[in-house]
Amino acid sequence: MRRLRLLTAMLFTALLIGACGQGSNDGHSGDADARAVLITTTVAEARDMPIWLETPGQVHSRSAPTLAAEVAGRITQVTADTGDAIKQGQLLAETDTSTLVLQKLAAQAAIERLEVHIANGKRRVERIEKLSARNLSSQTQLDDAREQLDAFNADYKAAVAQLAIVEDSLTKSRVVAPVAGVIQRRLIATGDFVNRGQPLFEITRPDELQAWLPYPESVALRIRIGQPVKIYSPLTPGKHVEGVVTDLQPTVGDGSRAVMAIVDLDNPGKLRPGATLAGKVLVETHRQAVMIPNGSIVRRPAGELVYVINGNIAVARIVQPGYQEDGMIEIVSGLAGGETIAADGASFLSDGATVKVSE
Repeated sequence: MRRLRLLTAMLFTALLIGACGQGSNDGHSGDADARAVLITTTVAEARDMPIWLETPGQVHSRSAPTLAAEVAGRITQVTADTGDAIKQGQLLAETDTSTLVLQKLAAQAAIERLEVHIANGKRRVERIEKLSARNLSSQTQLDDAREQLDAFNADYKAAVAQLAIVEDSLTKSRVVAPVAGVIQRRLIATGDFVNRGQPLFEITRPDELQAWLPYPESVALRIRIGQPVKIYSPLTPGKHVEGVVTDLQPTVGDGSRAVMAIVDLDNPGKLRPGATLAGKVLVETHRQAVMIPNGSIVRRPAGELVYVINGNIAVARIVQPGYQEDGMIEIVSGLAGGETIAADGASFLSDGATVKVSE
């Protein structure tokens, strides 16, 4: 009986030690899981990195003629307004022609009077020539008659030219569109008196626009004619117009090397002259650049770094970032490409930290 009791006590002790040991192992595993930081990962990708230089700009019309008055007078009617689409040759305005009509009548009357004088002068010259042939008239009389006829002919030519000027002014009193386009500004109203050379209308051609993109001196030397350009407008979010740099003009300023990049827009979409825009020029492409999401970079006292995931351990690695594009950033040094790195949750890590990757 004593031996049975001893065996029972020994078995109970063994079971109790085993249970304690099992509980101790479970506790260590739970502590390790509790210390692991939950993260997501991404792979450092090697691909071509386009380098764009972005700047705000403005839309200008490539061809924007300003119609000015060619004759002085009072505006009698205006047939086009700001924003109107116009055709070539369309009547836009007219000036008062009453004075020009009177001048035309006077020029016509002067021509008729001179025609009479010229006809009489020719008959007089012919008569004196006949008398002179029979020595019944002096050479002086003949010369005077011919001189007077020449004067009448000269006056006639001047009168004809004056009539042409008046008729030209009558034609120009009608302001017509020289090209098809859109009235950007109307500068006159019915009843206004305009002088010769005074602006009347500003016309733009919506299908022939330019984007003007200013760049400072610090990057001006990187902008060259022929580089691809993307133009963005707040009026059309998510869409862009493509083109190339067609011209470079220096900006105004003594000693300034800043430039204005000009881009011809053959298909401007909804862009209109005077509108603001954003443009970016492709200045170069970095071949096989290592790219990672912006959020993977963490700033620490030692510098900017990423955490490379090795198994379930995070290893800190200092990197040198470069250009950014669409939420991605170039890594100039520190990564070779193909490494698995921490993404979400990277800022909570430290070198050697245990991680748990979220699916």
